[in-house]
Amino acid sequence: MQEQPEGHSFRQRTWRRRLLGGLVFVLFLCLLGAIVAASGYIGARAGSEELKARSTATTNAQLIQWFQNGLDLMNQGNYARAEANFEAILQHQPDNNGVLDLLATAIVGQTPTALPPTATPTPIITDKNELLSRMKDAYARQDWDTVINMANQLRALDSSFERVTVDEMRYQALVTRGLLRLDEGDVEAGLYDLDMAAAIQELDAQTESQRQMAALYQNALYYFGADWDKTITLLKQVYALSPGYRDVANKLFEAYERTGDAYAAMLDWCPAEARYTEAVGVFSSTMLDQKRIDAQQKCLTATPVGMSGTLSVQGVPGMVGQLIFAAVDTTSGAYQLHAYDSSSSQVSTIETGGSQPAYQRYANVTAFTLGGTVHGLYSNGMVGTLGNTGGAWPSVSPDGTRFAYSVYQDGNWNIYIASVDGSGAPVIITQGTYPVWGPTGRIAFQGCINGQCGIHTINPDQTSDIQRLTTSAGDTSIQWSPQGDELVYMTNFTGNWEIFAVSMGGQFRQLTNGTGTSAAPTWSPDGARVAFESNRDGNWGIYVMNKDGSDVRKLIDLGPNHSTWQTDRLAWTP
Repeated sequence: MQEQPEGHSFRQRTWRRRLLGGLVFVLFLCLLGAIVAASGYIGARAGSEELKARSTATTNAQLIQWFQNGLDLMNQGNYARAEANFEAILQHQPDNNGVLDLLATAIVGQTPTALPPTATPTPIITDKNELLSRMKDAYARQDWDTVINMANQLRALDSSFERVTVDEMRYQALVTRGLLRLDEGDVEAGLYDLDMAAAIQELDAQTESQRQMAALYQNALYYFGADWDKTITLLKQVYALSPGYRDVANKLFEAYERTGDAYAAMLDWCPAEARYTEAVGVFSSTMLDQKRIDAQQKCLTATPVGMSGTLSVQGVPGMVGQLIFAAVDTTSGAYQLHAYDSSSSQVSTIETGGSQPAYQRYANVTAFTLGGTVHGLYSNGMVGTLGNTGGAWPSVSPDGTRFAYSVYQDGNWNIYIASVDGSGAPVIITQGTYPVWGPTGRIAFQGCINGQCGIHTINPDQTSDIQRLTTSAGDTSIQWSPQGDELVYMTNFTGNWEIFAVSMGGQFRQLTNGTGTSAAPTWSPDGARVAFESNRDGNWGIYVMNKDGSDVRKLIDLGPNHSTWQTDRLAWTP
């Protein structure tokens, strides 16, 4: 749903601009050049000096880029885009007076939307009864421009004259013209009419919904190209409400891709992969999917960002078993594979460098990656290598003799099967990622088979036996339920990363909804609960909930940074 404070803020800002423009429009035309030249120059110099004095090494380049973009856009007369750039700077430096001056100049520089002239000039009439008669005739003809102009003249002459009748006709004319303007793509003018109508009386639910949607869309375009995160947040809200609304899908796709490109340019591959995956979730694109695959591979080998602080355990009543997870040591910067023991509420370190754990209950072994090779954690606490190969997302077969894993080769992810004892050569069974071997003997994975993306299951001994369960390229981090009748996974299908479950019959259940990012789900040994990672409270942590999504509780606090949330996994053992 739309966040009311955001829409309210945008509406207030729009009213302030229109009111300002209506009062000083003539003066504005005369003094605009002087305002831009004087105030812009003073603000530019002050803002630049303050930027240099206060920017950190991390944010300096981006802040300076926003600043220069804002100046360039001011010079081009594009005051709305300039304002967005200056507002982006103020998110980091809210009391930068030079930039505040430039922001004020950019706001003043935006000419308010004026009502378009009517085809036939309306004569100025002082006879109120004649004005009312003409307004009624125009209303019958559905000549909304004339109705509004006659009503405005009547209000100027005598605001109390036939007030109920005049207000009703003026309201209906403004609403009808406003909706027509929205339909024609003149969003700003349409919002103007609907705002004026709302000042007369409350809009009906359907019209108010259209007004809010248009305002949200217009506000997203306002930030487009200046603040991508803000743009994406607003466009996602519109897209979630109505994926076919105007060109919101195209705009959201472009915002995701360009943000991914920006992260990739900074060699920040994990968030780049996340944005590319979100883009592919909007529209399928072979070129963009290749970007996603490349970023994913580099994310797996990138130096992770450490989780600041120590692991804080909160505990969950009634929880049994061990939860195995990876975190990054803030001192060494290396992965640490940890185990949380519910009986003692203590966290112990299993192996330095380990990540991506997946538990196989029948073989009673947890497979994980360590330095690019595949290892297994056995029920007696011993750790050993599996096979003689390396790859990502390993998972052991129910009988414990084989394991599946993914390898990036020649621009594609391939799923291999290899023997645990290292005998024989590994065999490719399909293309895909996140393979996990289920209790029934089938392997679930994420991939695109003949252009059909989503979660599939495959018989590893009869590779032509493939079944597709979901339809989004963003359906990843898959884990089987203990009974083998459901899969739990994370997806950006809704526009936000959430946890879903799907049965083998294709019935879906959404387990999380809209609060932060939710990732890396796994089942409890009895199938009654699901653990997952999330930043829903501002910090990353491991949460536990019932299998229906109820009773969500935070188990472990991981800190503010978690750069590998999209590629890691959790394992829950007895």
